[in-house]
Amino acid sequence: MGHFKFSQVRKRLAPPHPTWQSKKSRNRVFQFLNNEKIRSPRGLRLNIGSGSRRLDTETLNLDLLAGEELDIQGDLLHLPIKDEIVETAVCTGVLEHVSNPHKAVEEIYRALKFGGRVFLEIPFMQTVHASPTDFYRWTPDGIRQLMRTFDVIDFHIVAGPASAFAWQFQETMAMLFSFNSNVLYKIGLRVFGWLAVPISWLDILLERNPMAWHAASGYALTAVKHKRPDGKE
Repeated sequence: MGHFKFSQVRKRLAPPHPTWQSKKSRNRVFQFLNNEKIRSPRGLRLNIGSGSRRLDTETLNLDLLAGEELDIQGDLLHLPIKDEIVETAVCTGVLEHVSNPHKAVEEIYRALKFGGRVFLEIPFMQTVHASPTDFYRWTPDGIRQLMRTFDVIDFHIVAGPASAFAWQFQETMAMLFSFNSNVLYKIGLRVFGWLAVPISWLDILLERNPMAWHAASGYALTAVKHKRPDGKE
C-alpha cells in the first residue's frame, strides 16, 4: 500500500514534458486521418508503433510489445502484413527507436498500396529517450534521404527550437547539479523539468519563424508511395 502511494505521489510530481505544440500541430495526425477517410473510406489504416494510444476506432494498432489497445503484434522491421494492402499508415515517434530505420521505411513502403500515404513524426534536436533503446536523429536533408522512395507532399515542424532548448536545459542543469550522483540527477530532471516548461512556450513565437527548421525539436511529414508507371493505384 505504501509503495502504491509513493508511486502515485511520484507520478503527480513528475513534470509535464518540456515540449510546446500548437493546437494545429497536435491535431495534424488527426487531420491526416480525416483526410484519408475521405480519400479512401474503406482503406486499411495502420498505426505502426502505436503503444497503447488509440487514434480512432477505424485505425488498427500495431506494436512490437503486447499491451492494451493492440490489434496486431509485430516488428516494424518485419511487418506481418502482405504486400500493398495498407492504404494509410501512421508512424509517430518510432523510427528513432528502430535499429534499422531504412529497413523500417522499406517495410512501410512494401505494405502500402500504390498511391497510399504515410504520416510520420521524426525527431531532430532531442535528448536521449530510450524506449527501450534510442538510435537516431534526422535533419531535413536526412529525412529526404530516408524517404527517397516516397514523394514527400507535406512537411512541417512538429515542435520548435524552444522545445529543443527546453529538453537540453532540463538535461544539462540536472547533470550540472547532480555532482555525479545518479539520485540527484533524477531529482534534478524533475525540478528542472518544471523550470523548462516556460522555455518551451517561446515556440509560440518561433513555430512559424522561417529559420525554425535549423534547430527544431522534430518534424512531421506526409508522404505518398509512387503510383505505378501506368498511373493506376
